[in-house]
Amino acid sequence: MHARRSAGREDRSAYARSFGDGDGVGPREPVAGVDIMVDTGSHILMRQAEFLDGFPAALFRSTLEGIIVYCNRCFAGLFGYDSVKALIGSPEMALYRNMKDRGYLVDCLLQQGRLYDIPIGFRKRDGSALSCAVTVRGVFDDDGMMVHVDGLLRDITTEMVERQNRRVQGEKLQGALEMAGGVAHHLNQPLTIVDNLLNEMLADASVEGPCFDRMIKVQQQVSRMIATTRKIGAIKRCESMDYVAGVKIVDIEKSILTTDGEDRA
Repeated sequence: MHARRSAGREDRSAYARSFGDGDGVGPREPVAGVDIMVDTGSHILMRQAEFLDGFPAALFRSTLEGIIVYCNRCFAGLFGYDSVKALIGSPEMALYRNMKDRGYLVDCLLQQGRLYDIPIGFRKRDGSALSCAVTVRGVFDDDGMMVHVDGLLRDITTEMVERQNRRVQGEKLQGALEMAGGVAHHLNQPLTIVDNLLNEMLADASVEGPCFDRMIKVQQQVSRMIATTRKIGAIKRCESMDYVAGVKIVDIEKSILTTDGEDRA
């Protein structure tokens, strides 16, 4: 099975010079140190196999149909295999979490020739998830038919997990901020009414006496609550502070500051 790419003759020739002509005679102008795989129709000749096998990056070559015809030790180890022999001749699709991703890569290669750092989900030998940034290029013969896919995989599993955790934490924070804003909005109105009533009562009350002093204290605390609810409504980020027994709580004062230290409230 071969596929033709919609590309110019010069581009096809560049691939042929680097990776082989597709007619069994090998490359005309090998690229030093990297482009060393030559298709002979029945097997892959590795003129610098030792270098590639020890290369600290996961390298592979597969046929257009998706059969792995070469991979190095790093590639095998990435998927949890002790030897490359277990992967040579096996279907590449078995490594994908979503088999359709392989078809997507091939379709893009037919149009573009190369793809860089495409995040793809894979599955290791033990079934655990693996995420990789995939860089691939198609190998085309002189007739413009794609015959192989050469690729390099970079493990980004930890990076993707951290990104997912940040996304989840961001969503949680956004939800908490929206709830806090709603609570502040609903508390502010009744507190304002109480504050106005206290002001009216203080205006009519005797200037002296214990009741007057208590009402002053109540009015002061209500004013503090009003100020706090306004600050809560102004929170756009979360800064924590130590409370007791290792518990952390939101530091409202720091959380309402802009990056330049200006108080929003």
